[in-house]
Amino acid sequence: MAERVLRSADLASAHSRVLMIAAIFLAIAVMIAGILAYRLALFANTDQAQARLTLQVQALANSLEKYRLLAPLAARRPDVLAILSNQPGWEGKDAALLTVSQLGVMSSAVEIELTYLSGDRFLVLDNQLVPASASNGVRGFRSDIVDAFQGRLGRRLPAEKDGQIYIFSSPVRFEGVLVGALSVHVDMSETEENWALSAEPIIAVDATNRVILSNRDGWYGADFRLVEQARGKADTGKTETGKTETGKDVRLMADFSLFGPTLVSVFGKRQKQRFVAAMHIDPLLGWTFYALEPLRKPALVAVSVGMGVAMVGGFLLGWLWVAFNRQQLQLTQRRRDKASALWLERRVRDRTKELRQTQAGLIHSAKLAAIGQMSAVLSHEYNQPLSAIRSYAENAQLLFEAGKSEKGSDNLVRISKLVDRLAKLSRNLKSFARRPGVDTKPVCVAVIVDEAMMLMMPQARKCGVEIVALSQDKDLNVLAGHTRLEQVLINLMSNALDAFVEAGLANGRIQIESFAKGEMGIIRVSDTGVGVDDALRHDIFEPFVTSKDHGHGLGLGLPIAFNLIKGFGGDLILIESPDPAFKTCFEICLPLAK
Repeated sequence: MAERVLRSADLASAHSRVLMIAAIFLAIAVMIAGILAYRLALFANTDQAQARLTLQVQALANSLEKYRLLAPLAARRPDVLAILSNQPGWEGKDAALLTVSQLGVMSSAVEIELTYLSGDRFLVLDNQLVPASASNGVRGFRSDIVDAFQGRLGRRLPAEKDGQIYIFSSPVRFEGVLVGALSVHVDMSETEENWALSAEPIIAVDATNRVILSNRDGWYGADFRLVEQARGKADTGKTETGKTETGKDVRLMADFSLFGPTLVSVFGKRQKQRFVAAMHIDPLLGWTFYALEPLRKPALVAVSVGMGVAMVGGFLLGWLWVAFNRQQLQLTQRRRDKASALWLERRVRDRTKELRQTQAGLIHSAKLAAIGQMSAVLSHEYNQPLSAIRSYAENAQLLFEAGKSEKGSDNLVRISKLVDRLAKLSRNLKSFARRPGVDTKPVCVAVIVDEAMMLMMPQARKCGVEIVALSQDKDLNVLAGHTRLEQVLINLMSNALDAFVEAGLANGRIQIESFAKGEMGIIRVSDTGVGVDDALRHDIFEPFVTSKDHGHGLGLGLPIAFNLIKGFGGDLILIESPDPAFKTCFEICLPLAK
């Protein structure tokens, strides 16, 4: 019986040992599961923060990119060149300052600053140059101005200015000579407002370990140091008032975790917060960006996983609920993305339709404007035949009364020819004023050239200009729109006539020739005017580019003509005329009709 008791004790002891070992293994399993869960949660939060940071940094980069391009583009404007290449008292500065001021308003820049080589700095405010430099005789250039004077794009974030202002500076050259620099001041507070939409902190730190951007109140200007740096300044990190060296009540300290991700501690007045951080270094700006996620989230995940290992059933249910919930969230997000994509597609389609309607209206308005310009000349073109018809009719009446019917019939024949001439001119005007279709079809080049010349001939005679069409191939047909191609030819001839008038030329010649070249039909319109300036040749087909005086042209005729020819599958180019007597030569290339 004693042996049986001993054996029972041994068995109980063995069970105890097994239970103890099982408990130890369970504790170890809970600890390992907690540690692994904590580490994985850290990396998950880091990835989440990194995605959020990438999005916000990209938005900031896109915002700054607009102003980065604005500075060199504005530095090339004639207004800026005129201001910086003349003294501040230059008489034409008012119009230039108005344009530069409007440029600053339209671009949402805080300030546009002009710096002379002499060191004088002026802000363009309310169409005036407001001195920005000190008047005590001490002159100096900021680092961004120095970079601009050296031919580079200067960048700077002044620490002494109120608010977050970023500066882009670009050199200004007049006729290849450096005359100054143009600076665009960008307000970074808009970026902070966008960051404020994020529930968790985002900060940007400069090379001096100072927080320069943040979506948290009171963090701007705070110290941000690594643990090693903080240890070196343990005794000097605060002033007698308990504030940091920057005078802020908030300090930020970064350290590396044993589990991998960077941890950031935020020391406030009454509490300390711990975050896991995702980091992005921008070498161009010289800034380091951090997106922070509260450290309590990974800790809670570790506790939850540890309890889940002890309670397998609850863990599985929780895992399933999380999986289903995550899948539902992903499905909901996909539906939202698809709905947004469909909405954007409809919006783009509607806007494209509106733009096409607007372009069609603009083309029609340009044609009506051309008819209006020709109205005075056309009225004379109508009045002259009408007077002749009246004279022939009166003479015919007298001849019939005198019994001279043959001579009277001759007058009637002349009246008939004049009426045919007026009818043809009216048909051409009516066809030109009608809204054109959008389809292309085979059209005869010779017919279109004749109609365009008939409409422009009265205005040409008034200007003393001769319009000549060289021997044309009557069978030359191209793929185009009849009225739209006629409008392009009228626009080119009208521009040539305007150039003759503005240059004060008493006579001139416009020549039109058409021929086939390979699989393309070529129409050349040349004139003996003053030609096109070299500065405008590369941009002649851009909107609002014109050589006419202010108030005499918007610079839309050639862009419209260019787009019309492109719509036919052809091209409109400015070339050097084969005949040196012709200074300007436009060539229209259109596919031949098969």
